[in-house]
Amino acid sequence: MMIPKNKSRLWTSINKILPRRWSRMDNRPTVALTLMILMVAAPISSAWAETPQQAPTRLDEVVITATRTPHTLKDVPVETVVITDADIEKTNAQNVMDVLKDIPGISVANHDDVFGTYTWRATLQGLPFDSGYGLVLIDGQRAMGCGQSGGMGEYGIGLNQIPVSMIERIEVVKGPGSALYGSDAVTGVINVITKKAPDQPTGSAGVTYSWYDVKRETEDGGEETAEGDRNMSQAYAGYGGRISDRVGYLLSYNYDNADDITAEPLTSDRHAFMGKLDAMVTDTVDLFSKLELSDYQKTGNRDEESYRVSLGGSWQLADRHLLAVKGYTYKWDFVHGTPGGAYGYKDGNVGYNQGELQYTWSMDAHTLTGGGEYQAQGIDYTILNQDGSLITVDETVKTTSFFLQEEWRLWERMTLIGGLRYDDHSVFGDEINPKFSAMLRLFDATTLRGSVGRSFKSPTIRQLYYDAPYRHGDFYAQSNRDLQPEKAMGYTLSIEQRLMDDQLMLNVGYFRNDIDDMVVRIETDEEYNGLPLVRYENVEKGWTQGLEFMGRARLGSAFELAASYTYTQTENEESGNELTYVPEHSFSLRPSYTWDEVGLGISAGLYYIGRQYTNTDNTKEIDAHTVVDGKITKSLSDRCKLSFEADDIFDSKKSTVNSYYAGRSFAVKLDLDF
Repeated sequence: MMIPKNKSRLWTSINKILPRRWSRMDNRPTVALTLMILMVAAPISSAWAETPQQAPTRLDEVVITATRTPHTLKDVPVETVVITDADIEKTNAQNVMDVLKDIPGISVANHDDVFGTYTWRATLQGLPFDSGYGLVLIDGQRAMGCGQSGGMGEYGIGLNQIPVSMIERIEVVKGPGSALYGSDAVTGVINVITKKAPDQPTGSAGVTYSWYDVKRETEDGGEETAEGDRNMSQAYAGYGGRISDRVGYLLSYNYDNADDITAEPLTSDRHAFMGKLDAMVTDTVDLFSKLELSDYQKTGNRDEESYRVSLGGSWQLADRHLLAVKGYTYKWDFVHGTPGGAYGYKDGNVGYNQGELQYTWSMDAHTLTGGGEYQAQGIDYTILNQDGSLITVDETVKTTSFFLQEEWRLWERMTLIGGLRYDDHSVFGDEINPKFSAMLRLFDATTLRGSVGRSFKSPTIRQLYYDAPYRHGDFYAQSNRDLQPEKAMGYTLSIEQRLMDDQLMLNVGYFRNDIDDMVVRIETDEEYNGLPLVRYENVEKGWTQGLEFMGRARLGSAFELAASYTYTQTENEESGNELTYVPEHSFSLRPSYTWDEVGLGISAGLYYIGRQYTNTDNTKEIDAHTVVDGKITKSLSDRCKLSFEADDIFDSKKSTVNSYYAGRSFAVKLDLDF
């Protein structure tokens, strides 16, 4: 279905009333170092001068993504990292992708924290999200769709479908996950969990205004700034409460507007709405429903609409028996490009339906979980290339799945988990994926976790179904209907140490992924319409492996320091080259300090990203660079808070030659609670 180009906007843009540019700052490494030292040293000295107070611990938080059953974070058998709303508040993130950059193993080095920018270079354990190596869930249900800003064309998975203002927390599960979740959960699962209906009438609202430069590195190593002022604005509002003792609701709205990271400032905007209704029908039956709507437009380039409807419920059959049923339907309509445009014209829709049933039986030392899923993805659209060639895609892919998992708790110090999933794919046939995990509490504060499992991923739409080459940037790409699913063996091992009454947590882990029949884009010697032609092929094998470190320290309730480091090795065994856009070394440091007496909060972020190759021949690369962010928050009252944020304060060079990227940016934000 084609969306009219001239359809009216739902709401008009927010007036841009703040100053459009901030004075430039000297780009001196000594200033960056001084800033970080002051950010860390001042709060530490203050915290140690006072009597330490016991801060609330996140180890008691209940997580469900890793095993589909509830566990406290301290006792979850599979390595899991939780990003809470408090963590998000300390960042400068304007979208989900930027929220994730403090997690070891996740690389968002080439992603700009600006609405409307793409996320195709984001990786988990050295493998890209947009190609389906990391599964993305929204409230536990598989996320589909790639538009709404942040996806890559019409074939990948968009990580930025949910505005940050609607998120309660994010659960990141490391390691192979196909035994529970099927295709795409090769290196892990990211579950974006939206806010719940509150117990009391609660409202919130906020606005953000940002301004930034757009830069480009020239071939001689210099740097030039693109013309035009670039601005971004956001606004959100939400309200929820109880209709009765048993029924709760939540309504949320978010608006985004930004000038694109291109030579000329093309404007993107999005209106997003979410509504939830929860009902406790009886003491043993709970029901939920959710509606998500999104309207996204980019000037003269993109026009998208989507909706997602989710329904479900749980029934406590007996004291230790729980039956859960849920499903959702998703539809994404889009028009991309213009007829005769250099990058083609695309018009169509993607639809997705999923239903699942899960039964859990909890015993004294065992928990048995089993269930089934049905998924159906339909794609129906056309692509008109500049040369007049027409590509028609009309396919439906169905998958029926069954899974079984057994958790066995031994001696209160060990948990063993065995799981198995069977998938019947309408294109590729049967897949069976087992997984075994174990958790051993060596001491009261020392926990060892490990997993080994088999995973698979089916090729993406673009890799399979386009019968003619399509324009992508400065080359044409050719699909391949003979591609086979990729199959992987994944291994993870980590040790977690907690000290100082859980105020200090350290985690060191190892991961490895061996992928057979890996799908890569092969550069051919052919040309199409005067541009190079590349083709998708199954290569013999590829692998990634690395070490991850994460640490978090709390001194009293005021100061917190988070740090992470990732060392990653990758190889395409057919060519012997490294995989693209994967830095060998990456490091982050985020200190934050809250001075409650005066309502002041300060946080900063330092990110080092090592060298990374940008082409499969490993002849082009992005140099190592360091990015420094900062944020100051001041409470004007108990219900009003003002923030000032600065991203990439010292203007790092973080892109390929002749590619545009966001330079130094600043934002002012006002939040209200009522």
